[in-house]
Amino acid sequence: MNKKISSIVLKVLLIALFAFGILATIFAGLVGGGIFEVMKKSPKVSPENIKYEMSENSTIVDKDGNEIDSIKTNENRDIVEIDKVPDNLKNAFVAVEDRRFYKHGGIDPISILGSAFENLKSGSIVRGGSTLTQQLARNTYLSNDQTYERKIKEIYISLEIEKSLSKDEILEAYMNRVFLGQNVYGVQAAAHTYFSKDVSKLTLAECAAIAGIVQSPTEFALFKTVPTSEVTNQKVFGEFSIDGQKYSAVYNEKPFERQKDVLLKMKEENYISDKEYKEALSENVAKHIKPPKDKKPLMASYFNTLLEKQVVEKLEDIYDISEKQAYNKLYYGGLKITSTIDTKIQDQVEEIYDNFSEYIMGNTQGWYTAPLLDLRYDNYSNIINEEGKILYFSKSNLLNYDNDLTLRNDEAYFDENNNFIINSSKLSLDQTNIILKNFYTLDDQNSNLRTHKTGFIQLSSNDNVKKANDGSIIITESYLKKHKDFVIANESGSYSLNKSYYDIDLEGVIQPQSATVVMDHKNGEIKAVVGGRNQQGLKILNRAIDQPRQPASTMKPLATYTPAIDKGYSLATGIDDVPFMRKENGEIWPENVYRSYKGIVSLRDSIVYSVNTNAVRTLKDVGIDNSKKYLKKFGLIKDDGNDYFVTKEENPKNNDENLAAMGLGAMTNGMTLVDMTAAYAALANGGEYIEPLSFSKIEDNKGKVIFDEKDKKKNKVTSPQTAYQITSALKSTAEHYQTISPIGIDYGTKTGSSENNIDFWSIGYSPYYTVGVWMGPDDQNIYQNDYSTTRAEVIWRNINNKILDGYEQAKFEEPDGIIHAKVDTISGKLPTQASYSDPRNTVKDEIFTKDNLPKKEDDIHVWITVDSRNNLLASNKTPKHFQVNRAFIDRKNSYDPNKWDGIVPEDWKYNIPYRYSNLGEEKPKSDKKSGKDKEEDEKNKNDNKDKNNTNNQNNQGNQNNQGNQNNQGYQNNR
Repeated sequence: MNKKISSIVLKVLLIALFAFGILATIFAGLVGGGIFEVMKKSPKVSPENIKYEMSENSTIVDKDGNEIDSIKTNENRDIVEIDKVPDNLKNAFVAVEDRRFYKHGGIDPISILGSAFENLKSGSIVRGGSTLTQQLARNTYLSNDQTYERKIKEIYISLEIEKSLSKDEILEAYMNRVFLGQNVYGVQAAAHTYFSKDVSKLTLAECAAIAGIVQSPTEFALFKTVPTSEVTNQKVFGEFSIDGQKYSAVYNEKPFERQKDVLLKMKEENYISDKEYKEALSENVAKHIKPPKDKKPLMASYFNTLLEKQVVEKLEDIYDISEKQAYNKLYYGGLKITSTIDTKIQDQVEEIYDNFSEYIMGNTQGWYTAPLLDLRYDNYSNIINEEGKILYFSKSNLLNYDNDLTLRNDEAYFDENNNFIINSSKLSLDQTNIILKNFYTLDDQNSNLRTHKTGFIQLSSNDNVKKANDGSIIITESYLKKHKDFVIANESGSYSLNKSYYDIDLEGVIQPQSATVVMDHKNGEIKAVVGGRNQQGLKILNRAIDQPRQPASTMKPLATYTPAIDKGYSLATGIDDVPFMRKENGEIWPENVYRSYKGIVSLRDSIVYSVNTNAVRTLKDVGIDNSKKYLKKFGLIKDDGNDYFVTKEENPKNNDENLAAMGLGAMTNGMTLVDMTAAYAALANGGEYIEPLSFSKIEDNKGKVIFDEKDKKKNKVTSPQTAYQITSALKSTAEHYQTISPIGIDYGTKTGSSENNIDFWSIGYSPYYTVGVWMGPDDQNIYQNDYSTTRAEVIWRNINNKILDGYEQAKFEEPDGIIHAKVDTISGKLPTQASYSDPRNTVKDEIFTKDNLPKKEDDIHVWITVDSRNNLLASNKTPKHFQVNRAFIDRKNSYDPNKWDGIVPEDWKYNIPYRYSNLGEEKPKSDKKSGKDKEEDEKNKNDNKDKNNTNNQNNQGNQNNQGNQNNQGYQNNR
């Protein structure tokens, strides 16, 4: 035996031993009790339902049962029955993927050894070791993770499938699920995509070509998809459009070599004769490739995106299945889903977003560049952050007229070894991927900012690219020899990188973005959803559900004031807006948006003016743990942990269990617009939270109702009386800021803007609907300007006025148990004569319940005898006719400005004076004054000056700096 043969035999033995070792390990794990752990962790398998799950598409119907849409997926897949699939295609899959398919029971140790030998013999991977049943199990229930745990689950599920399905049923399910490149799933979709024909019409050679794709769908797809504008000298099979953009199907050489391997396997397994084999080899399959002229846009509406997500979550819960199984049921299980969409409202909201600039800014002529954003530019018109780092290049600084990334001759050059050296901030290196920086353009119509992504260049090996000691990127000569078109030398001396090696988003995304959710709070039905504006393409971001953001002051009524009312606070409870906390660095925190302190204001006004200090002070009294219970009842913290709230258990260092996050909305991950809107809907619904859903019923493919509205999750958050008190305060907020137009319908609103105006929210409700609006840039390094916050309120007003046009006038219904009474809004207690003497008219009508109706009299307003001439305490020198009783505020030494950098609140002049008047009896007037009289006048003058300094200070002293707590930014909000 020569050395070459001996080497091959040795390798085969090693592979055999390795394969045997794997099987032995798996077997030992199963026998040793591991199977029970696998069964616990594995998805619940119902093999007999696999064939039904692929039988038909699911549909969406309206409340009357009329079909209004079908479930759209970004996967291109058509279901086909096994008897419609030609034998040649079935045999091709079996021959190349699992030649012992009809003999094994789900796993095939012999096939594992055989595939290892054949791969070694050919010098490449020509056949995998997994059976078709294993691939079906993986495609249906599991991920592609390369772990032993996944492999064990795969084997376990495969054995379960084989118990219940026939081989033809397994093959049918497999052929309808298998991924075949070009976003194609299943053989029917593959036949249409590659050859524009039904699967039953495929020739033997075409069958072999399709079966050959499975091994590497990216590498062996029968053509490459390239934007038509980027095609150079490649062979093109045809053109098609996706969402209006033209693409070309470009020749791919590799799959046709793979096709020959498949045909050979079919001959060796006696599925075809030698004559058929030769005829198929001689057939020019490339000539048959005929991509469809047009691909239907796969962009589902925002509402359907939400519906699909929510249905999948509900199916997981109902059947206790994995997310992958739930999606299979949704897409191909023949479900009938009754949608809650109100098409009229959806159209109305979409119309506003279609004309967003007009609604938010009116006539845009004369507006400056990016009118809603606070942008910084460098000297080259690139957008930079506060530290001067480039966030977005100006397009002309990054791309040339052909949209190739261009580098000046001082940014790139060839060294003496013909390596290409790049030293530019336009690119960075992440392992073996060259990351291209993003750029911006300005919308021609109204100068709105558009941000664009440029993607990355994948070089796959350190032999192709590396980083030099000075940080520059080195693209090696060996790579450039194989890719001669990668670098383009320009006549100007600059260099360009060929755009065929990376993706460029030329459309861009307009900024700032916005999203809206409309709910019927009486039943939890979502009526309309818009998740962005001016978006195009296959993969759009639904910001209403997929992009949690810091909710800012919209969190205050939920986390702070609702639990406070339940604890015994009333809307009239006085809370002192003065400094009371410091950060670790000594800075006063929190700061108010109005950069001052009002002093004692009622809880109602604390909501109206969105007083940060009072929200934090009240939350501290309410307690973090108690507040968490309310957030859970409001649906913001979920039992299964499928939420965005970060607990101490999840992250002991950076979490949301602190005053900044819960009191001011500076949350680690943020909250979604859907969840926040649903929380406010609970207040609108008398304190009862109803699960916000975009569907009211789900029926399976046999007509059985598996979910109905009565099955919705509901929580009693608080009493109708407490909810009404919060609603009353939110109504005052809307009236104060004139958020709404006077159309005879009550509104309550709350706004919120995060630090630097990155996010802006407006959430509120009428007796009819709860509406949530978010506005902000996708990139949180970009800030909105102050103007944008006022404009964002306009979106809310326009949406509400439009959807309620024609509705009857309606007021918020007052529940039983509400008591109307006069109260002093400084003390929160029953008014006294001193209360009525406050020149600010602090005695007002307010609403209460028996639990928070004040029973004691105002003890904050007190009568004090003062000198009427200077408002200082009357002394024994003060003549009787100058002594008067006046009402003042007694803070009971609760605040000392000397401890807080001399800061005094706006109401400080109403405090009890702490100095005595030294003015005596006034002297008769005369033309001449003695030296003693002049001395006395000067003394009185100084006394008056002291009095003014002491008692009439308003908004003086140091103002607290912007701060945070636990690394959370302060939130401000109107």
